[in-house]
Amino acid sequence: MDSSSAPAGQACAVTALVHVHTTASDGRATPAQIARLAARAGVRVVVLTDHDCLSPGGGWQDGVLLVAGQELSPRHNHLLAAGLSRPLPRQRGDGVNGDPAKSLAQAAQRGAWTALAHPLDPAMPLLANSRAFVTLDFRHLETPGLELWNAMSAFKQDLDRPWKALARLFMPRTYLAGPHPLLLALWDTLGRRRPWAAFAGADAHAFGTGRRWLPVRIFSYRRHMRLLTTGLWLERQFSGQAGPDQEMVLQALGQGRCYLALGRARGFECRLQPAQGPEELPGSERPHEPGLSLWARLPGWGQVSLLHNGRLVERRQGREFSWPVTAPGVWRLVARRWRPPAGWRPWIYCNPFYLREAA
Repeated sequence: MDSSSAPAGQACAVTALVHVHTTASDGRATPAQIARLAARAGVRVVVLTDHDCLSPGGGWQDGVLLVAGQELSPRHNHLLAAGLSRPLPRQRGDGVNGDPAKSLAQAAQRGAWTALAHPLDPAMPLLANSRAFVTLDFRHLETPGLELWNAMSAFKQDLDRPWKALARLFMPRTYLAGPHPLLLALWDTLGRRRPWAAFAGADAHAFGTGRRWLPVRIFSYRRHMRLLTTGLWLERQFSGQAGPDQEMVLQALGQGRCYLALGRARGFECRLQPAQGPEELPGSERPHEPGLSLWARLPGWGQVSLLHNGRLVERRQGREFSWPVTAPGVWRLVARRWRPPAGWRPWIYCNPFYLREAA
């Protein structure tokens, strides 16, 4: 579906938690338990992605849409897939790197949404047995989606001091790292050739420690629902029918009609405003023309940076902003929030507008 079929004025905003593991693999809760927690947190959509199996429990539960998916997880080159009727098989001879090209081809044949999972997931220098789970084979970058900001990768990134670990454990919304700079550069660069829809990944397992009779969940599901979420702009309100509603969610993810947020960001708005005609949502690709402007409103006071092809154009503070869009290219916004004692910290990363040279 073309993004123009979802006018900005009619869009419906919902909060989604993407990349969640259940007891079907190495998670600590069932889909029903996760749905109850999501309902209390105001999360309307949860994309379940269990390791190498199709997550159970898809559909509406407790007012939350559970989208059943899968994470293909060889040693490296992890992929997320959703919208499947049956699981994607592990390829024979996958080895540590998998066979991402074949897996992506199979997912495309089945009409599934796919994405790179945690492409730059580092090992933790503080732990000798910590491992990295990274994308080594970049030939499969044609995948529609990019997990630009992964909660567990952000926790581990540059974690070379004990004080950083404690700060991120006890004040994660203040001290969690932003998207990896190399991944941001890759996103901006590839965007000059084709749209690449980004989203935030929870990578939620409810990891914990302690005794069986006194478990301590370091990153519980409840905590994940207050950390990295994805805001979606849907083309209409949910119907209550799981099939059409799931298709609408995956279309929004695939077309980049979404933003990535650390902490509370409900009410964020961003639009491309032409001189004539309807406003357009992030993720749209269209020819550049005179008179275009980019408008945004934050849910609270913050600092917004406007970037063109990855380069800073202007930085302002406030709640509502408008800029002229003066040239073709990839235009996107980054918002930061003041969080004492750390100062300005990452808050919102919005998918770009892709403005091409007019024919």
